[in-house]
Amino acid sequence: MKRFWIILGTLAVMSIGFLMAVGHFINSFETAAVGDGGVLYWTVGGGYQETRDDRPLTRIFQSVSPLQREMVMALEAAASDEDIEGLFLEIHALPSSWAQIQELSSAVRGFSAAGKPVHAWMAGGGNREYGIALAADAITLAPEGILAVPGLRVEMTFVAGTLEKIGMKADYVHVGRYKSAPETYERTEPSAESREMIGAILDDQYDDWLDTMILSRGWDRDHAIGVIDRGLFDAEASISNRLIDHVDYLQETLDSVFPFAETVDLEGYALKRASEHKGVPVAFIPIVGTIVDGESSSGGWGGKTAGSLTVIDLLQACYDDDEIEAVVLRIDSPGGSALASDLIWNEVIALGQIKPVVVSMSGTAASGGYYVACAAESIFAQPGTLTGSIGVFAGKFARDDLYRKIGVTRTIETRGRNADLFGDQGVFSSEQREIIQVQLDSFYGRFVTKVADGRGMTFGAIDSISQGRVWTGTQARNNGLVDGLGGLPRALASIRSLLDLPPDQRIRLVSFERQPGWIERMLARTLEQPSTTSVLPLAALIPGADLPLPWLTLLDGRPLTLCPVEIDFH
Repeated sequence: MKRFWIILGTLAVMSIGFLMAVGHFINSFETAAVGDGGVLYWTVGGGYQETRDDRPLTRIFQSVSPLQREMVMALEAAASDEDIEGLFLEIHALPSSWAQIQELSSAVRGFSAAGKPVHAWMAGGGNREYGIALAADAITLAPEGILAVPGLRVEMTFVAGTLEKIGMKADYVHVGRYKSAPETYERTEPSAESREMIGAILDDQYDDWLDTMILSRGWDRDHAIGVIDRGLFDAEASISNRLIDHVDYLQETLDSVFPFAETVDLEGYALKRASEHKGVPVAFIPIVGTIVDGESSSGGWGGKTAGSLTVIDLLQACYDDDEIEAVVLRIDSPGGSALASDLIWNEVIALGQIKPVVVSMSGTAASGGYYVACAAESIFAQPGTLTGSIGVFAGKFARDDLYRKIGVTRTIETRGRNADLFGDQGVFSSEQREIIQVQLDSFYGRFVTKVADGRGMTFGAIDSISQGRVWTGTQARNNGLVDGLGGLPRALASIRSLLDLPPDQRIRLVSFERQPGWIERMLARTLEQPSTTSVLPLAALIPGADLPLPWLTLLDGRPLTLCPVEIDFH
């Protein structure tokens, strides 16, 4: 029997290797697989990642989709492509962050501003889906479609009581009144500072959502508030309340808006364009996921991580490559290890001395994510980006009661008064807490100093807007933490200015990720299944609870720079 499994395993490995070899061989003969002209057709049925999962098995069995940057760049290119006549959106689901949706919407509006018609058809949806539809010139809803566009809902989950029941206790030390990342595990309700911070974020996001509706649909503020307060609309109510322009089925809508037009798949157009090699080469380096020491990981149970060694290798490659004219750091990270963040920061400083480095923030670029950003020449964020969170904490879980409850006994011998500083047999002593507090205070001072130097502001000015507080992109622009609002195109416009290039100069983003070939893209299309993401309320904002899991493994006493909140528009 053992021999059978060995043979089976060997055959499986050989089969995988064969499939990969065939794919690479066929890709060497790839030709264009996307039509040259017509109406771009965008089936919005899933979100767009910032990086690809490059693990071999994933490459074989998971569908290949464009990245967020490839979709944005494709829409921008299509606006000036004489062969592209218009854009049609078939919207089902868009599980992206609100900042990513804002970036895509801006690209759609740029396409429309070029004088090309844009029409959105919706099967139904919530705020994410309606948010992208608002960028179109007109919106059609399916006859039995439902729009759910309610206000923001906050749910804060605390598990200190649960931990107590199983014999565990979270203990942490922090610098910054708003540095509340571990509150989920240490408290049974939010601190006053946490409530204040979350309330300010919600107020800003609510106002931005109102403004988006008002500007897109031509409403007054009272009408927009009334729409949000009602929240749920069938097709008839959507028409009468002016949320949409038409009610019809998909094919009838397409035939009416673009009769006899050839359609070009937008995702295919984006992948094809990403494989072209035209324009001034600018490196694109993503920092996605929890920032950790060591190598990056593409996913798995703990989510994506940005490893200091991996990111530094990429930055050094840009330093040594004479063809690279500038660098875009694309950050979508809540932070993580203070040490890893500092090592990356130092490399960004070194690279910035010889080449322009500009930051484009995605959904989150906070705490350690902001630490690595503050060294750049310019920083741009979306209004819905979460950033700031300049602070630090360290802590651990005490498990002594848990061990007693499950019948585990331990004998611990120590030498040195604080040899058990990071042990899990109890919370910090007053002396240990003081030792850690001194270390964290010192790190916080250096963090604020580096931000002040990077932003050209005083220590006091940065300290007053730090204290671990999270800001939206709009708030961060107003207090000086970012230079302007906008997505990747705004960052590239900054690079053109820094390099003295004309505004219409094409830029080629050079990524160190493996690009999918034509055969992979075609096979992916045949295997894809449409998304059936359900419609949920507008926002779920849970301090700590929705942070990527890798940060929990860091809670062993080391200094952490992590964003305490994550806001997610459904």
